[in-house]
Formats: sequence, structure tokens, C-alpha cells
Amino acid sequence: MDEDLTPSDGSPFDAGSPGGTGAGGRSIKPAGRKWSIRPGVVLALIVAAALIVFVVQNGSEVPVKWWFVEVDGPLWAVIIVAAVAGAVLSEVVGWVVGRRRRRRRSR
Repeated sequence: MDEDLTPSDGSPFDAGSPGGTGAGGRSIKPAGRKWSIRPGVVLALIVAAALIVFVVQNGSEVPVKWWFVEVDGPLWAVIIVAAVAGAVLSEVVGWVVGRRRRRRRSR
């Protein structure tokens, strides 16, 4: 089982020693995988778990009246829709206020 490992183009080939230095003087190390848990990922998993518990515990149907519309829906959906609507409204108001401030400063 002796194989010739000489490159076919005839140039010398030196694999070097394990852990030695390669091209450019950089150290060649075996590829290892580092496992690190990012705080954002942990926070996202906690929020997702809390949301799942919230949905499971608040599945009862509730009537929702808004102007001339009346709809029955699960409590969790009503709360999430209200929260998203509040967040969007907050961003829009913040954008309008910031725009007015920028206009005043430019004058």
C-alpha cells in the first residue's frame, strides 16, 4: 500500500508538521467548533416560550366590538392584534414628531 504522494507537476510538496505554520506564517490548527450561546438567542427563546404559554392559557373566545363591527375571536389573538396596533401607532407618532423637530431645527 505504498502510494506516491508527489504532486503530478513535479514541484516539491511539503505537508509540514501537524500544528505547524503554513503559508504566510499563520498557524495551522485543526478545525474546531466553538459553541457559544448569544444573549439575544436566549432572550428570543424565553419570549417564544412565554408566548406559547400565553396562547395556550388564553384560548377562550371573546366578543370584540369596534365601531359597527362585532367579531368573536380568541383572547390571545385580540391581545396580540391590539399590541401590534399600539406598536405601529407608537412608531408612526414618533416618526411624525421627529419629522416636525427636524423641520424646526432646519429653519
